[in-house]
Formats: sequence, C-alpha cells, structure tokens
Amino acid sequence: MMKEVARGFDRLSWMRQIVSSWPAMLIVGSLGLEPSLSNAQDIHPLPAASPTEPDGEPSLQAVRIESTLQIDGKLTEAAWMQAPAGGPLWQYDPATGKEMSELTLFRILYDTDHLYIGIWCYDSDPKAINARVMQRDNRSIYSDDYLYMALDTFHDQRNGYVFVVNPNGARYDQIVSNNIFLNSNWDGVWRAACSIDQEGWKAELAIPFKSLSFNPDNTTWGFNLSRSIARKVERGRWTGAKPNLHTFHVSQAGDITNLRGLKQGLGIELSPYALARWNNRSEASGTSGDLGLDARYRITPNLSTTLSYNTDFAEAEVDQRQLNFTRFPLFFPERRAFFLEDSGVFEYGGLTTSSSSRGLSRPVLPFFSRRIGRDQDGRSVPILLAAKLAGRQGKLNMGFMNATLEDHHSLGMKNVFAGRMARDVLEQSSVGMITTVGDPNTRGDNYLFGPDFRFRTANFNQGQVLEANVFALGSHSENLTSQQGHAYGASIAYPNDFFRAHAQYVEVSDQFDPALGFVARKNVRGYYTYTSLNPRPERPAWLRQYRVAYSTEHFTTLDNQLQTALHRLTPLWLEFNSGDEVYLSLNRQFDGPREPFEILGSLNVPEGQYWWDAVRVGVEFASRRKISGDINTSVGSFYSGTRFQSGTGLNYYPWKRMSLGLDYDFNQIEAFNQSATAHLGAGRILFNFTPNLTWAHLIQYDSLSESVGYNSRLIWEYQPGSKIYAVVNQNYLAEDLSLKLGDTEATLKIGAIFRF
Repeated sequence: MMKEVARGFDRLSWMRQIVSSWPAMLIVGSLGLEPSLSNAQDIHPLPAASPTEPDGEPSLQAVRIESTLQIDGKLTEAAWMQAPAGGPLWQYDPATGKEMSELTLFRILYDTDHLYIGIWCYDSDPKAINARVMQRDNRSIYSDDYLYMALDTFHDQRNGYVFVVNPNGARYDQIVSNNIFLNSNWDGVWRAACSIDQEGWKAELAIPFKSLSFNPDNTTWGFNLSRSIARKVERGRWTGAKPNLHTFHVSQAGDITNLRGLKQGLGIELSPYALARWNNRSEASGTSGDLGLDARYRITPNLSTTLSYNTDFAEAEVDQRQLNFTRFPLFFPERRAFFLEDSGVFEYGGLTTSSSSRGLSRPVLPFFSRRIGRDQDGRSVPILLAAKLAGRQGKLNMGFMNATLEDHHSLGMKNVFAGRMARDVLEQSSVGMITTVGDPNTRGDNYLFGPDFRFRTANFNQGQVLEANVFALGSHSENLTSQQGHAYGASIAYPNDFFRAHAQYVEVSDQFDPALGFVARKNVRGYYTYTSLNPRPERPAWLRQYRVAYSTEHFTTLDNQLQTALHRLTPLWLEFNSGDEVYLSLNRQFDGPREPFEILGSLNVPEGQYWWDAVRVGVEFASRRKISGDINTSVGSFYSGTRFQSGTGLNYYPWKRMSLGLDYDFNQIEAFNQSATAHLGAGRILFNFTPNLTWAHLIQYDSLSESVGYNSRLIWEYQPGSKIYAVVNQNYLAEDLSLKLGDTEATLKIGAIFRF
C-alpha cells in the first residue's frame, strides 16, 4: 500500500512543469536578486566545494581548550584557530542545494564547563546587514540577519535545543521535542556576543553544560546551523538544505565529535524571588510583599524535577484582547513561564495550542495548563505549591505535574495532577498516553485518560515528510451527577514544499469534560482538509514562489446535522524575491444555530441556517524592512446581512534600541435590521537599552468594553539567568472622549539563580 502511495506522489512531477509557467501569465514586473561574492580569507581552507550540497551528513571535530575565552563577538583569541572550520552553508531558499552567496564558517571549542561556538558570517556589503532587534526572546529576530543553531545533545535524532542570535547579540532559544514540537518558552542560561566589521559579522556563544541535558559518556552530538541574509531573502544551512525541512529537525543534523570530559555539576538549581506589590482597586487598595522559591534537581542527565513554592507570575505578559464574532468560546494561550518551560512533553495526539498550526480550530486539548491558577472568570488563584518531573529515560519521554491551589470560591484547597508518557518507536514516531486528575473550579472530581500514536518520517517518497496522528480520550466527572464522555480523532499530513495536504477528523461527545483541558465544542464531529500547490518557478525572476490552495472545515452534531462549515479557495498567493507577499482568498461559510445568540454584546442572531460569502485580499510587507507588517480587507455577506472588515499590523524600527508596533482591526456589520461597529487596537513601544535590559509598553483598546489597558514591563537580566521585573498594569474607562483611571497595580520582582 505504501509503495502505491509513493508512486502516486511521483506522478506529481508532471504538474511541476505545467504550473511553473503560470505566474508569467498572471503578473508582470521585476524584483530580482543579484548574488554577491565573499571577500573571506579563510585560515583553514575548506575542501573544494561541489556545485550542490553533497550527499551524507557532515561531521566536524570540536577542540578542547584550557585557556579562557572573552565572549565579545570578535573571535580574536588564538584558540579559535586551533579548531577546524565547518562550512559552507547550502541554500534551501531560494536556490535549493546551491552554496550561499556569502560564505559562512564556524568552529566548535569546549572546556570542562562550556561549549563555545564561533561563526564567521562574511558579507560583501556589511553596511547592508539587517540588525534591528536587541530584546531577548523576541520573534522579530527572524526579520534580521540571524544564525540558527540546533544541538542534539543525546544524538537521538529526535530532541534538542535551539539557539538563535543576530548581529546585535540578541538571543532566542527553544527546546525541540520529537522533531515536531518547539517550546519557545524555555529560558536557557547562556551568553552570546556579536560584532559587525569590514568582513561581515561574527557571533560567539558560550553555552554552559549545566544548562543542557546530555549523556556525559557520549562524545558525539548532533548539530546544524542555518543563516539568513535578510536583504537577499536568502537562507541556507549546513546540512539538509531542503525547503520541506527545518533546521530544528535534528534527524537531519550533522555531527560534532570529540566531546570528552564534560561536567554537568551536581544538577541542583535554586531560583528564589522577592516581590513587592501595590494596588489601587475599586474593591481594595494596599501594599503587600512575598517570597518564593523554585528548586530544580537533575535526577539523571535528562530527567529533572522542579518544586515551586508560593508560585507567582507577576512577570507574565498580559493577554491580547480579542473580539468574538462566533457563538463559541475564545482561546487565550498560556503565558506563565513555570507551565511553559516543559510544555513540549505534554503535547498530545497532534493537537497543539499553536495558533499557526493547520487543522481544526483547537477542537480539544486534554491538558491546558491555563486551567491551573485561574478561575472560570479568568482571575488568578494563588498556587501554594507546584511540582514537576519532566524529561526522558532511554526511549521513554515523561512529564508529571502536581499543583496545590489555595482556597477560592469557598472550595477549600484543591489539588490537580497531569501526567504524560510517550515511548519512541520506529524512526521518528511515538506511542503514549495522557491523564489528568482533579477539578480546580468545582467541589467534584474529574478524571481523564487517553492513548495516542504519532507517526513521522522524512524519508517518504524520496525525502518527503509524512506525518499521522491517532488519539482517543475518555473523561469521568463526579459533581452533582456522574457522567462519562469521549473524544477521539485522526489526522494525516504531507507538509512539503511543492505539494501540501492535510486531513483531520475529530469527534467529541456531549458528556466529554476535561476539567484541566480546553474544549471549544461538544457533541460534534469535525472534518478538515487542505491541499495546495506551491511551485518555485525559474521565471519570472522576481517571483520566488506562488500558491494555489483549497481548504474545508465542517462541524456536524453527532446526529450528522451540519453545525458550521467553511470553504476557502486561495487562487492567488505570491511571494516575491523581495520577501513581500500578496494574496486573494474566497470564503463561503455556514452557521446553523439552534437557538439565538449575541455577537459583540448588541447584535442578536436568531436561530436558523445561514450561508454567506466573502472576499479577502491582503498584502504582507517583508519583515526585513524598517516598516513591515500586513494590511488586509474582507468584504461580503454575513448571516442575513453584510460585513466589512479591515485590519493592519505594522512594525517600525527607527533604530536598534527602539521599535514601534500598531495593530488595528475595524468591523462594520449590518444584519437582521441591526448594526454593530467594533474597534480593536493595540500599540507597542519597546526600548532596548542593551540585549539584557528592555522596557516594553503595551496599550490596548476595544470598543466592546470601552476601556484602555496599559501594561509596562521593565526586564533586566543583571546576570545570566537572574532577572529583575518592574511591572505596571492600569485600566482606563473611555467615557465621553475622556479616560477615567480604573484599577492600578505595580509590582517589583527580584529573582536570582544559583547552580551547583
């Protein structure tokens, strides 16, 4: 059967030849790229390069040093010249498999306590290097020139760490789980410095072994490196230079060898904090103080336990405001670091909290940590004690979390638990289970259990990726009555560059109730399909890639009555060599409410069956520009009437120490002889004094609440891993074109880290 499927995908080759000529008939213009030559003078010459990426996985020897390195980003120490150079990098975009137009070399050093990575990014036009972001963990780093490194410290070709730097020395880090899930909320302790000179730019990283999990007896780690040249919209990597792969896919990584005598220490990490808070609210005002502690112990090289006493989340970002145009609940992501740090181990059944993931709109999440420490109205509930055990042992991945909540709503102290285990099988697949126990917001008990199987291979049909997931869940609730429910589903995806496809099915019973999870709808079956063709034509030269796509999403009740439906045709989506994009989509949508409901607090929708159509057009400006973002407009019918929507999200970087952002969304609805207007806006100001000192401001407004929210966060990492937060939250009521101050809260939190 698998061979027949593979032959079917081979037949796609004739389609590539046909569709690659379409764009010339659609658009005229010219936006070209001209390759430049490197002025590199390499002390350790590389072997003669082949015209395209050679077969096999490369290897590079790391060199042990005894001298001390100054992490300044200049790479002037003689120790760097002791190590052999790795490189070059090979393009995966736009000229797949060809050497990058600018030379990149790197070397690996280490001592007893640190791994050192030095990278020489030669550039024929150093003045044109993009370097605007300085803030740590800011995703806008991907709009600059940047280096992206993946480390597979257990050499298991499944799990690892990601380290990203740009020419300003800004840092971004992640944890990779099973080649699929990326946890961007891991906050590793490591140092980096970068510099720009007449040859290009250089990066120097020092990663403490205490920040990593690894087997000290293993002398070989997986490693991959990619580089982005923003002005050319050009990207390349050391190995696996294919557009359907990612650098974090450590299954495609090369090797760094000769790592001997590494020390992780005792594996003990203590993070105490002290906090002072002042608030002025309508119901109460005053000041308070508190102390707390997070303690982590590494039981084995890749298994650690964390105990958190008097957990506080003053440093967490505030939620982004949303407006609801449906009859289903909104989803707000987790933002608290304690729950996010090991969240990857709880990923289940191909279901994810990521808003960018394709598939049904979060039909069910068996474990959603936001349920812990927040009541049903979204208000904080103090967490007295929380404990985690997370990591892996051999082929077994595991995560266990237990939390004790203080009394709220006269429920008394509540205890909740979540556990997840998965065993590696086949090449990149796993089989596992998840369970949760407890209900934080009722007097009753709640239990959930379910197995899942995740399949992935990157060797399908001559190097293409194929993924599949199957899951089944059961819940048991005991409150005023006892009830049992179920949810199950399956999906298959072919997420490759030229042709992409995805199909998903989910069923959720009416009695399914995961007290520590999230369910948007019950008593439903969900169906999702997506297909797209994404050619990269050689002509015209100004066009990099275009897409033709079609997707469907249907929800029915369990008695097969259609509940909602969405058909989306994207006949035109273009990405230019400049990095700019334009798109056009046609949407046909259905909703069949069985009882009336309300939109935006004032527009009443009667029960009935409604079909409507809309056209959406948009432009996305390349993130490498000083002014970037997107502008989109949607026009069409809406239930029995009409809807006009226009939105924009713009970012402006006047210089590297300051950035400005503006988001605005406008909606005008006329339906059922009613009208409603909605405004949603947010403004951001970010000051970057150094890569370790940031002052962020967020102002939000929505016309539904007629209020303005202000959030200010000063973050200073005064030592690696040790931070001070100064946070101010204010709410203003917008009345008669004036602002009236409402609640105010100011918090100062000082944290430190001690590792042994």
